[in-house]
Formats: sequence, C-alpha cells, structure tokens
Amino acid sequence: MKSSKGLRNFLILPVCLLLFSAIPVYAQDTQLLDVTIDQAKGDIEMMLPGTLDWIPIPEESGNTFSEGAQIRTGPFSSATLVLAESSVILVDSLAYFTVEQFFRSGNVVTTRINLIIGSITSTLNDETKFENDYKIITPSLTETLNSGEIKKVVSGAMYNDSVRTGPRKGADVGSEETDGYKKGPSAGERTRANAQERESSTAQGN
Repeated sequence: MKSSKGLRNFLILPVCLLLFSAIPVYAQDTQLLDVTIDQAKGDIEMMLPGTLDWIPIPEESGNTFSEGAQIRTGPFSSATLVLAESSVILVDSLAYFTVEQFFRSGNVVTTRINLIIGSITSTLNDETKFENDYKIITPSLTETLNSGEIKKVVSGAMYNDSVRTGPRKGADVGSEETDGYKKGPSAGERTRANAQERESSTAQGN
C-alpha cells in the first residue's frame, strides 16, 4: 500500500513541476502593447478598464492606452488610432467599440476589436517584423484583416452590418519608428487618403 502511494506521488510530482515552470515562461512571452491616439477631432471619450467613467480625449496626439479600453465618438467627430507593431484604425462619428485584446506573444501580434455600433476603417502595417492575427467583431459577423488590405466595417442600429475591402496603395504606414512601431500624423493621413480615394472610386463606378 505504502509502495503504491509513494509511486503515485513520484509520478505526480514531475507533472506539477512542469506546470509551474511553464507559467513564468508564458508570462514573460506575452507583452501588452499600446494604442496611440494619433488624431482626435470633436467629441471623443474613453473608458479605461476597471472604471465606469468616460474621460474626454484631448485633440493633442500622443495619448496612449492598452487593451480593455472602450472608445466612443460623438456627432461630427473622428479619431485616428495607431496600434503598436500592428495597424491604423480610422474611427468615424457616432462609433462605439472596445479594444478587447492587443498583445504580442512570441512572433504574433493579436488584435481583437469589438465594434458595437458605427464605422471603422482598418489597415495593417506591412513593415512590421511580426505576424498579425487581427479580427474585427460585430454583433453579426467576424472579419479578418489581412496584409495589404484597407477594410471598412459598419455595425449596428441605423446600419446593416457590412464590410468593404480594397487594396491599400503603398506599403509604408508611418514616417517615424519608435520602440518598434510606426507612428506620426502621416500614418493616419495616409490611411484616410487611401480610404477616401477608394470611396470616391466606388461612387464614380456607380
């Protein structure tokens, strides 16, 4: 009896040691990334994780936050967000969304944008050395953002959930490199120009 119990404990011990040793490795390998508010115009508010207060976002660029934050825009308002190591998001007026996940694990940057209502346009930074696992989620669909695309997703209430995808001209997103990611006014301006040009081409085609 004692011999059987001792053998069982002997077999369980290595498994426990393996599990405990794996936890610090995962923690060290996963890094939360910052979202930079590159441009903000009009009435833009943010709710940080673990709080219930909406904070006005000033028009000065450079404010940062991490995953879990909620963003909403008022009428005639817009914002440009630069996601480190990953992408650029253009937020239209009357939008409400959450950056559910934004982190790097190993060589993969994971991004999950939960769009409740409104319209956002997204594009990836092709120059990053990391792979991107990027999804935009609405109440009725889940869209994957791929390299070289510029994708507009519309969700909720006054709209039927919809997606418009087109090629992005030029691989360069951003003009400066800081701490491994692209930022600066040109990131938002270039993406917005591509989006406007695509919208104009579609209208002329119709």
